[in-house]
Amino acid sequence: MSISKEAVFEKMKQANVVVLDVMPEGEFQKLHIQGSYNLPLAEDFGAFAREVERQYGKEKFFILYGSNITSYSAIEATEALQKRGFEAEAYLGGMKEWIGVGLPAEGTYASKKAIFQ
Repeated sequence: MSISKEAVFEKMKQANVVVLDVMPEGEFQKLHIQGSYNLPLAEDFGAFAREVERQYGKEKFFILYGSNITSYSAIEATEALQKRGFEAEAYLGGMKEWIGVGLPAEGTYASKKAIFQ
């Protein structure tokens, strides 16, 4: 199951919500959802879930996303957390959709207008 960009934008205002970019750190530094955190998805999904729990606890609601709609990383990360009892949803629209409607983004590419053209 996935969550819409509008729902992400509203939910991330809540203190118990963590928005995680699961792409490599270099990609995160270039462009990410404003206010999101970076935790790259590891090949060992169990290790990824343990690191999420170590950094954020298990009591939060997690929204996971990747760089674009063709990335399966967000789905894999969400499933890895859900299998371990986390409350998690995937945002599959990616940065193209996010910035395409003018939602807030950060990173070295955030001010570039033609990133996805």
